[in-house]
Amino acid sequence: MIQVRQLTTLQKDVLIGQTYDNVQFFNPTLDADGEWFISIEEYNYLTLVRANELGVISWWFTLPLIPYNPIVTEMPI
Repeated sequence: MIQVRQLTTLQKDVLIGQTYDNVQFFNPTLDADGEWFISIEEYNYLTLVRANELGVISWWFTLPLIPYNPIVTEMPI
């Protein structure tokens, strides 16, 4: 089972438009349960220095792991 890191709406808003490594941008995504999340890769590649610069250090290490539940859409035939 794939797991991701859950975000609140406020946490999502902080990360939008920000980079986690000064090159690649965070991509908060909404899942089928209406939960915001980031990938494990985004979570793992954020350095402590960058987390401090973004002001997320206080909540970064408490982001819960949740099962990945993608939104599935069917293509019309």
